[in-house]
Amino acid sequence: MKRVTSFDVAKRAGVSRSVVSAVLNDTPGIGVSKEKREAVLEAIRELNYHVDARASGMKTGKSFCIAAFGNTRNPLFLQVLEGIQRACTEYGYHILLSGDPSMDLSKLADFYLQRRIDGIISLDALNAVDEGWATQSNQFGIPFVSIEGYAEQPEVVSILVDYKRSVYQALTYMNKREGIHPIYVIFRNEQDIENWAERDRKEAYLTWCEQNARNPIVRVITLDDEPAITELLKGVSTDTYEGVPSLLVNWSVAVPLMYRVAYELHLRIGEDILLTSADNTKRNNQAMLPILTVMDIPYVRMGELAVHALNEQMNEVKAPSMAIKLWVEAELQPGESS
Repeated sequence: MKRVTSFDVAKRAGVSRSVVSAVLNDTPGIGVSKEKREAVLEAIRELNYHVDARASGMKTGKSFCIAAFGNTRNPLFLQVLEGIQRACTEYGYHILLSGDPSMDLSKLADFYLQRRIDGIISLDALNAVDEGWATQSNQFGIPFVSIEGYAEQPEVVSILVDYKRSVYQALTYMNKREGIHPIYVIFRNEQDIENWAERDRKEAYLTWCEQNARNPIVRVITLDDEPAITELLKGVSTDTYEGVPSLLVNWSVAVPLMYRVAYELHLRIGEDILLTSADNTKRNNQAMLPILTVMDIPYVRMGELAVHALNEQMNEVKAPSMAIKLWVEAELQPGESS
């Protein structure tokens, strides 16, 4: 079967090919009457015509494809992809998925220079700073948005979470229980380097304690260190507090083990110990018993915002909404644990 072309559409609609092009591309300066526009659209439907992406790309210099770079084994990246997909549907963009975290971003730069993609979005580690990539993307004018990375590099557009506010919101919610004295528990991997997000969280906790006349207590525990968790829960359950002992943890991934240890110690989460998480990485708080109170990080929304910010770069829109750093707020999801 012969592939339908714009010439076929023009012939069926009884118009010139330039009119078909004007209808398809909203070409400025070419006026098309309502009757001709409807005739072209009707011909497109009848002939089942589809725009030749290569030809359109040669004309516009755009591929209408953006690259999403991250680790597909990371549940956070999958949430980000959900948001990217939503926004790309709105703009009519396709997505080139690059799920190999070991790949060099400079390869995607080659794709941009070859006009195979129009921009790049990456989900980065909180302490990610690739000076070489930042320089390269600026040098070649590559539209680029980092999610959670480059927080302290003003030349890179980033989508970031207001972690200070999220901790303050969590503590304010916890403080509704009379007489609580929240302890902040920082979980970390063995080789973790402190990043801006953890600094912001800790600073928010210390500020809240100062403002509310509480003596700050911070505990640092390596992830999956069961003896340390056991010692922590034993300690807070036997020490004297003004009310029920309460814990705010930075990472929700540590909570399942805390629940198990509490069960083995015959401690009831939500009654003997109050527990809140400052994030909800795997979005499984509703599956816990009791349901875990969390600050939900809006990774889906961050993916959407990244596409909007990238679109502004790609179209060189100097809109008021275009900022170098775009901050989003976490959402409190109350549960039964605090």
